[in-house]
Amino acid sequence: MARAGRRAGQAGGEGGTGQAQAGQAGARKAGDGRSGSRGAKAGPPKGVTPVMAQYIEIKAANPDCLLFYRMGDFFELFFEDAVAASRALGIHLTKRGKHMGEDIPMCGVPVARADEYLQKLIARGFRVAVCEQLEDPAEAKKRGSKAVVRRDVIRLVTPGTLTEDSLLDAGANNYLTALFRAPAGRGAKGGATAGGSKAGAESGDWALASADISTGAFLVASLAAGELAGELAKLSPSEVIAADSLMEDAALRQMVEACGAALTPVPAAYFDSRAGKRDLEAQLGVADLAAYGQFTRPELAACGALLKYIALTQVGRRPALRPPQRSDPGTTLGIDAATRANLELTRTLSGERRGSLLHAMDRTVTGAGARELASRLASPLTDPAAINVRLDAVAFLLAEPDMRARLRAALAREG
Repeated sequence: MARAGRRAGQAGGEGGTGQAQAGQAGARKAGDGRSGSRGAKAGPPKGVTPVMAQYIEIKAANPDCLLFYRMGDFFELFFEDAVAASRALGIHLTKRGKHMGEDIPMCGVPVARADEYLQKLIARGFRVAVCEQLEDPAEAKKRGSKAVVRRDVIRLVTPGTLTEDSLLDAGANNYLTALFRAPAGRGAKGGATAGGSKAGAESGDWALASADISTGAFLVASLAAGELAGELAKLSPSEVIAADSLMEDAALRQMVEACGAALTPVPAAYFDSRAGKRDLEAQLGVADLAAYGQFTRPELAACGALLKYIALTQVGRRPALRPPQRSDPGTTLGIDAATRANLELTRTLSGERRGSLLHAMDRTVTGAGARELASRLASPLTDPAAINVRLDAVAFLLAEPDMRARLRAALAREG
């Protein structure tokens, strides 16, 4: 995936804010873009305005994303991004000056309504690099009348890394899942090296690490190939990352597509168990993971890739995540993907929440409660003792209607 572009240096000539209406659009395969800057002393190439030189530099560091380039009260899009945005949303395409003798296509998004357009973009599985102004234009003018406002990418927005409440369903988790296939002969449940086997999704063992960075939920699991489709259907992630060597695996792509997730390739080097152990220890603020249980090498590889991708999309900011909770297929009822879809537990066959079992049962008053109910319906318990604990809690609250009413009111106030 693309790295965030480094801060573009000083170079004369800040342009005015262009005409703008709205826009979003496409994303390409996630590469491993490198950031860079010409620095304050290097001027733009001949025939290229300083603003366009800055834009091109930052865009080059983020080739797989639409670049939302802040100019005053708008996020502007130029060149191919603008063309793609106008086609994707049916918005007006305009132009702003010339580049190398050709008109520069342009469209834009009002900053005040950026979330609205991001939501439409993400719903189509696209990605956005948000490039903000890092200083007031007045500060830039102190360096000279033609100085360019410093800008940098502050965040990469992808389907699995959303944090804005306006872009999320409060009643559902928004999981980002890292998927790692253990090398042949080294099952995910028994230890393996990092990297990634090229064998098909229907063979071997898998390790998964999933996080919802909007709530802090963090899950890890090891499972056989036959359990993979069912686990993905249960999690219903918004985005799945896997080694680029697995992108030609038709069975894997079909599984990910079936659960409605975007599949993002990342370099196989992301799945490094040693680096994953270090990153997980740093995330949890501990010197050793022993207090959190035992992790196999494939699980650490998946955790490492997940944390690296989050760090890249959040441009170094580390979201708060709870300690990883093991998702053990043996503690819940295994439901294959086809059966889960036909049961319509949380979604109907058409993908709608309305009409599902969850929709019929949900009387929760908080987003956290709605997510917990969805999780319990998607993962029915198999341990009689654990089931009885839940039944006892239900029986207690049924027998105490006044307490139940007060508890609901208190939860509703807290949201």
